[in-house]
Amino acid sequence: MYHHFGCCVLYYAESVLTLNKEVMKAALQEMEECLAAYNRKYRKQCGLFSRTNYELYSDEEVHAELSYHVILAASALLGSIYDTSFAGFVKGVYRMTTGYIGLRDALYILNTRKNWSHPRMRDHFEALLKLCLGIFEIVIAYMPAKLSRLLDFIGFSGQLEVGINYLEESFEIKNTFGSIVSGLVLMLFYNVAEYFYGLGDAKLEMLKEVECDCLRICPDSPFTALVKASNHFHEARFEKAISVCDEYLAQSDAHPIYIRHMFHGLKSLIKACLCQWKEAAYEMQHLLESKWAPAVAYYLYGSFLFMETNNNQVEQCDDNLRIIFEKIPMLRKRIGGRKVFHDNFVVNRSQKYFHESRKFFLPAYELWYIWNFLKIMVKRKESVEMILDDIKSRLAVGEHAFTYYDDYANLLFLKAVVLKFARQQTEAKKLFIEILKQSEKVKNDKFILAHCTFEIGLIHANNGEYSEARSWIMRSKKNYSDYLTECLLHFRADLALNHILSLEQKDKFKE
Repeated sequence: MYHHFGCCVLYYAESVLTLNKEVMKAALQEMEECLAAYNRKYRKQCGLFSRTNYELYSDEEVHAELSYHVILAASALLGSIYDTSFAGFVKGVYRMTTGYIGLRDALYILNTRKNWSHPRMRDHFEALLKLCLGIFEIVIAYMPAKLSRLLDFIGFSGQLEVGINYLEESFEIKNTFGSIVSGLVLMLFYNVAEYFYGLGDAKLEMLKEVECDCLRICPDSPFTALVKASNHFHEARFEKAISVCDEYLAQSDAHPIYIRHMFHGLKSLIKACLCQWKEAAYEMQHLLESKWAPAVAYYLYGSFLFMETNNNQVEQCDDNLRIIFEKIPMLRKRIGGRKVFHDNFVVNRSQKYFHESRKFFLPAYELWYIWNFLKIMVKRKESVEMILDDIKSRLAVGEHAFTYYDDYANLLFLKAVVLKFARQQTEAKKLFIEILKQSEKVKNDKFILAHCTFEIGLIHANNGEYSEARSWIMRSKKNYSDYLTECLLHFRADLALNHILSLEQKDKFKE
């Protein structure tokens, strides 16, 4: 039974890592065959109105119930990527709903069933179940607000903290399949989702545990090397992270190209954090053939080249940059018929290159703010000083030199957020308020105003002024609409409000 399940997992992993349509098609076919085999050989068929007594099930049968619904839910997620039409999305939602109901039944089995042949049978069941429940909760939490409200209506909760707790509980059940995969999912969450969509509050202690686990189980695996390099990156030990990446990349073509893409991507971001734009662009060039997020890869490549030429005030790459930025809108992806946020962002901002005021455009720094990388970079004083000096040099010409106030406000905003992360919060708040006072001058980049309001709220939260913080964050949600980063800001605002609530509860408990 688990041999067939394992084949599905391997196909699924390869599909996600390569995004190859042929591999995805083969994976979906393998899943269909596995579901049919489970129905035929392992699962008990009950009447529509009969009540199931899981105590009468064998260990193999309860594991089959869980595995069946895991594969059903996984096929729904993969199917929505393979078939990006709305019809494919509806089919995926139906399957996901059925799978989720099955997982809730499995949770009932875990909490009530006493007749286990061996405690390890229960451990394997619990680890796999909590892994899948955790992924479910996180995926639903990251869905657009309108869709998540609909899913909440039909029974999904989509609570991010609940999902993380499930994954951490699964990870703690050692020597199980669920524990190993939970560790990798937690690494993916804290390295990607938490920075690109959340507040950038990665749990370094948990990532260290995942690294220790990987070193114990598979010390020579490329994923172990990737975990090690990413942990160095979190601690701003950039040279050590680059060393790990170089050591792996020196192994020629010993591993699949998508694994190499991960190391090239991480190395590119590290080089960019060090403001080594030419080297960053060289590493990012390897990802231009990747199918994960081609629009983002091209935008990063173009941005790094632009930062290099803009800082050195040379124009020899102008034609090349024009071709790159013109290509980005054609690379936008859809999932379930919907456009992806970061694709929308880079497509919109790529058009700034064609404005006359592009000399004031700092695309890399914008992304460092959007992706929360400034939280990492402030651990390196020289990196922060380099960015601040760059921004100040452009602001030194004075507001009158800017054709559009939007460009001036954008530079003021970037300066403010760097100061905020550098713990100069009073100066940062003054700049945010200065921008808000001139809000009528902002014509196009309205998202700056919403983010100024949000950042003031976060400053109050950091100072323990929770009432003021809540007020400013709610204003950032309610006072602005129809701007570029609206869905991202609303999601982060909800995360911040939940965090403030938990801090208030902790303070009350201490009293």
